[in-house]
Amino acid sequence: MATYVFIDQNIPLVYTVETGVITKGFGDLLFVDVSPIEEQIKKLETLVDAYEHSLDPRYPPLNSFPNRDGVYAISGYFKSAFFGFWIGLGIMALLAIILGVKF
Repeated sequence: MATYVFIDQNIPLVYTVETGVITKGFGDLLFVDVSPIEEQIKKLETLVDAYEHSLDPRYPPLNSFPNRDGVYAISGYFKSAFFGFWIGLGIMALLAIILGVKF
């Protein structure tokens, strides 16, 4: 069974999902240039791939210099060290206040 998508109700345009053909109503064929849409879809696919790869630290960012593999992993180490330092310092300060250590 064919699946149809109505594009416009005023002008009876129908898109057939299985064949990818846009027809006028259910009769004559209407030819449409879809190459600009395909170019935009390709750009969107590259951005989606870059977004998916940003979740994996083994891949470089989309617009980066060559040999930048592992930049996300390195930034993960620095972020962990940064927050670990400040959280540890805060815990030590709380313990010093609770124990009544005089400076």
